Amino acid sequence: MKFIVDCMHGKLARKMRIYGYDTAYDASLEDDTILEIARRERRTIITSDQNLIERALSQNINVVRAPLDSDLSRMMKIFKTCGLKPKLKPESSRCPICNSTLKKAKKTEVAGVPERILKKRRSFYKCPRCGKVYWKGSHWKRIMDFEETLKRRLEAS
Repeated sequence: MKFIVDCMHGKLARKMRIYGYDTAYDASLEDDTILEIARRERRTIITSDQNLIERALSQNINVVRAPLDSDLSRMMKIFKTCGLKPKLKPESSRCPICNSTLKKAKKTEVAGVPERILKKRRSFYKCPRCGKVYWKGSHWKRIMDFEETLKRRLEAS
């Protein structure tokens, strides 16, 4: 499933990419352009903008109304509405910055990663487009905790 996110939800776009969903996002896009891309690429629009929601529905474009309160409630709404199951797998994640599919990388291919990280970590993922390198660092626990909360809340709802 592919998504396009409006300017109000850039942080949400990054989270969707981490979960492996092809999520287009550019804060400078006007509503007309978002609608055109959604139609052309068969993307579901994620927005809180009532006007954009109405325009999408009138053009038979899939749209999810994202609540404004928290990333957790937004993710719950998207996963529930679209029938998705939260499952984090680094090997299927996309780059949170540019949306490209991450590739597993060898230590010799991750220039710029601090030496202490190279010594501590075995698995690295690199974006072939922007060159950003990712690994399961200290932030990984927060990501996994978020996923557990998301799963628990989805099961309870």
